Amino acid sequence: MKITFPHIGDAHLIGRIFFADIGIDIITPHPNTVKVLEKGSEISPDEICIPFKLMISNLMEAYRLGADTVIMPATMGPCRLGEYGELLKSILDKRGYRFRWILLDSPTDIGKKELRRRLSCVISDSDKTMPQILRALYGTYKIVKNLELLDQRAHILAGYEIQKGACKQVLTACRRELAEVREIRTALRIIRDHMNGLEKARMDFNRQPLHLLVTGEIFSMIEPFANHHLEELLMDMGVSFEKRVTLGWWINRTVINPFQLKTLYTRSNHYLPYAIGGYAKETVEEGIQCSRKGYDGLIQVFPVGCMPEIVAKAVFSKMMKEQKLSVLTVIYDEMDGEAGYITRIEAFVDMLERRKRAGISKGGCSARAASAEAAVRGKANVLSGH
Repeated sequence: MKITFPHIGDAHLIGRIFFADIGIDIITPHPNTVKVLEKGSEISPDEICIPFKLMISNLMEAYRLGADTVIMPATMGPCRLGEYGELLKSILDKRGYRFRWILLDSPTDIGKKELRRRLSCVISDSDKTMPQILRALYGTYKIVKNLELLDQRAHILAGYEIQKGACKQVLTACRRELAEVREIRTALRIIRDHMNGLEKARMDFNRQPLHLLVTGEIFSMIEPFANHHLEELLMDMGVSFEKRVTLGWWINRTVINPFQLKTLYTRSNHYLPYAIGGYAKETVEEGIQCSRKGYDGLIQVFPVGCMPEIVAKAVFSKMMKEQKLSVLTVIYDEMDGEAGYITRIEAFVDMLERRKRAGISKGGCSARAASAEAAVRGKANVLSGH
């Protein structure tokens, strides 16, 4: 059995380390590019969104590289992304790409027993004992959380760095080294080393950079190609920002504790009190928190045709009037007009900076500087060991 899965953010890095640690072959498709998108678009339904087109192209490439089993995250609606497994299988089967499919649905949809059965299929070729596999699984979860913590610190500190690009260099170097390792223990050490490197970066906490919140459709948030590398762009512009919708966020909500998860999303939301599909309700609640906690603005990203996020965008229009919330909605399609997206984001940042200098922005700068300084000194919790 040679396993593969679509290229989604850091999942290929982390998944490869886990499967290598337990002795299972894995095929990882190459990073997403314009050519990958073009190949996927050729055989995809006309009105389908970018995530589907990228995923089907990833799987065709993996099949040609020798993969025979697909692990696919799924949910039983109402978001289309969670139901793509069946459509992917149908199209690929007709074209001769015959995989064995393992869909990892939420336990709230299929039950814990069925989820355990499907997970056992994933590890059926491993010669490790169950305790060893469970330790590897926990170690992999620590990789996810620690890497996201490194990202979080770098994103916040990017607005305070003295040497421009220092934070981005740390993240790039960390991922480059992770791409070469095959052991969980080594991966955790690499992340820890780069965490220490980030702490040594020179910062000026007297600055008052913009502090933004980035939210939106989950695939666009996790996969850099799907948002035209928005995070790197904001770091290059010297913006301090936060992004809460991550791979670890999805694992926590969907797999680990779907019944009792306690997050900011348990608070009241009179703008969109019901789940309508995807994570539109959570996106709106991010906007509420953005307004309450004094962020300078919010950037919402999603692909063309994502109906849940379109509803959230409509709600934001009302919140912009009632809450004085500054929102930029960036909708990505398969047309590779990256310059246009960059221009819009730069104009939004420039507007917010002018507003901030004029004293119209909502404050909170001293508290954020203290939070950033605590981050660079390593006061946030880090999962260690294996």
